[in-house]
Amino acid sequence: MSAPDEEAALRAESSQIEQLLDELRTLVTAPAWLRVEDLLRRVVRLYGAGLGRTLDHARAAGADEPRLAELCSGDDLLASLLVLHGLHPHTTEQRIDRALALLRRELGLPGDALVVDSLVGGALRLRASGELGGGAMATRVAEGVVRRVIENVAPEVSSIEIVGLPVPRDPTLVQLRTPGHPR
Repeated sequence: MSAPDEEAALRAESSQIEQLLDELRTLVTAPAWLRVEDLLRRVVRLYGAGLGRTLDHARAAGADEPRLAELCSGDDLLASLLVLHGLHPHTTEQRIDRALALLRRELGLPGDALVVDSLVGGALRLRASGELGGGAMATRVAEGVVRRVIENVAPEVSSIEIVGLPVPRDPTLVQLRTPGHPR
């Protein structure tokens, strides 16, 4: 299976797991659901410990630490599992900074157009130095993209505030006249 096919299959599997959990939640009583959640937490914790040991063994076997960190953080599935278990080789701020740098490049923005202002606990405050797009809707769309990018690389962030964006103006109503119709 090619990498894109495998990625699509894993995303589909993840979606199916979420759907099954939602269905199960509606089928069982509240006390039974609490036990299901407890069971899932324990299984996830066990797999996280195994993943952590695997990384420890790779390091003990002499894996090139910077290369290992790059490979792990460059694999979306593995990186998300590492974040989930607190094992990601990069800090939250490093992951956010890297994602913002990539986003600025993709949007053609200067280096200071969107930067981390503060990260306290799970509250992230970004500072924008102007519009992120062109026009009111583009700014809103760009803001949504920024939020999704941050949520993907740092799901532990609980709130995202973007300051410095211009207040969008209400769009101007354009009146169209058709021939033969008076004002």
